[in-house]
Amino acid sequence: MKLKYLAFPLLFAAALATGCQESAEYEPVVYMTDAQSVPSKSVTIDELPASAAVSVSASEKVSHDLEVTLELRPDLVESYNLKYGKNYQPLPEGSYEFLNDKVVISAGFTTSSMADFTVTSMDDFAEGATYCMPISIQSVNGSMGILEPSRTVYIVFKTPVISKAILIGSGNKYKIPGFLDNTDLVFPQATLETRVYVTSFSNGCDNSSIMGIEGECSVRFGDVKIDKNVVQICHENYQPAATDRPCDVNKWYHVAAVWTGSSWDIYIDGQFAAGAPTQGESMNFGKNDGYGFGLGALSQWQGSRPLNGYLAECRVWSRALSQTEIANNMNYVDPASEGLVAYWRMNEWEPNTNGSGNIVRDLTGHGYDAVGGSNNPTMMDTRWL
Repeated sequence: MKLKYLAFPLLFAAALATGCQESAEYEPVVYMTDAQSVPSKSVTIDELPASAAVSVSASEKVSHDLEVTLELRPDLVESYNLKYGKNYQPLPEGSYEFLNDKVVISAGFTTSSMADFTVTSMDDFAEGATYCMPISIQSVNGSMGILEPSRTVYIVFKTPVISKAILIGSGNKYKIPGFLDNTDLVFPQATLETRVYVTSFSNGCDNSSIMGIEGECSVRFGDVKIDKNVVQICHENYQPAATDRPCDVNKWYHVAAVWTGSSWDIYIDGQFAAGAPTQGESMNFGKNDGYGFGLGALSQWQGSRPLNGYLAECRVWSRALSQTEIANNMNYVDPASEGLVAYWRMNEWEPNTNGSGNIVRDLTGHGYDAVGGSNNPTMMDTRWL
């Protein structure tokens, strides 16, 4: 798309160079400067106020001062989401200021003065949401036209999700008692996803567990036939592995396993990594294999093959999430989301009432709480965009 909308003088020069016999009409135009290269401009809000500066450019030097009027177009967010597969939200009313909606390209120049758009409040921001404000050229006080494909720049405001994660290991393996033998947990489509941080892939076992049930819906690192730092997902004989995407220690990854009914796919950090075709079987999260569904441990063999590392944002869904849904919601989801069976943020725990171990609550309210072995789990501060 960038090549198609290069400034008109270059197109005109190219036409002359190739000996084009047709007369080319050239009209100078103005456009949002940032929109000429990419449609959006990202700003991370670490503290308030947070500002984004925008400007307007002309395709040639202007002969006299040229005033351009800008306007905010929150109504364009929905169409932008549909076009680019995003789930941005319009900024809440009263959370921003746009004081200088007029900019000037001075005589002899091609770029205007700057206009500042400022976020002044986050009181009405939702956790984990990404916000967008489109800024468009409304009018030009002069003879220049407007380059329509670059008429609008989309300012995307990202807010860090600041939370915590829990250390897993041989002393703090989690089971989900509410899943065991539960016949309501058989689904034709499903998704498992989590954030994972490995401190060591050497645990003395064949693999390192991430989440799931051994052989039924297991998500893990390594196996006897693959390297220990490779993500693999298993349902009986379907065992795709992301061999082209090995993982490092001491680094956060988002891993998702998606059962569509026709395929069993791995996504790492929101991008497809590997998969295998399937034959329409169902996924049973309630299967009793002697251990059941676990987080950071999912086997009755080799001491449950625990994960040496941290987990956060663990979720189970009764539907196959799209790549867009996975990429857009790695850091947080609404616990009331459609098809969300269980959600363990792993950002807090409470003592088990029986006096041994700890409980991580299922935020969906479905009661599928996770039971861990440690009386005092180690926590890590996290910050994700």
